[in-house]
Amino acid sequence: MKFLDQLGDAVKDVKELAKSKASVVKDLTADAAQEVKVLAKEKAADVKAKSADAAQEVKVLVKEKAADVKAKSADAAHDVNELVKAKSADVAKDLEATIKVKAEELKQKAREVKDITADAAKDITDTVKEKSAVAAKDIRAKVAEKTEIKGKAEESSEEVATESEEKTE
Repeated sequence: MKFLDQLGDAVKDVKELAKSKASVVKDLTADAAQEVKVLAKEKAADVKAKSADAAQEVKVLVKEKAADVKAKSADAAHDVNELVKAKSADVAKDLEATIKVKAEELKQKAREVKDITADAAKDITDTVKEKSAVAAKDIRAKVAEKTEIKGKAEESSEEVATESEEKTE
């Protein structure tokens, strides 16, 4: 029986040891839970601080990128303006060259019109001279004919007058 008593005592000791160990485990668990809470609060504060820092860094980075974008936009606008100026100058040169060509074509056309006008004026002058010469010739011939008829008429009148005078005498 001694063995059973010893065994019973051993079970009681184990129970008490288990209780004391459970109490220690419970205390350790409570301490660990408290430490976890404190650590969690600290980590939450760290995360909050790091989040605030990260947010600030993001703001700064966004400002920097916005400034970069603004600068690049200004550069791009300047490049576009320069390109437009260059293209405008090219177009102006092309237009000026085209205008010069057209002006030369118009001068040539004006010379052609002048030549045609001069030829037409010469033709008209020659035609007028020819017609005037023919008309003058015709007028002279008619004047000569009328003068001849008038001369004959005067001779006839004189003859008649002379005959009348002779008869009256």
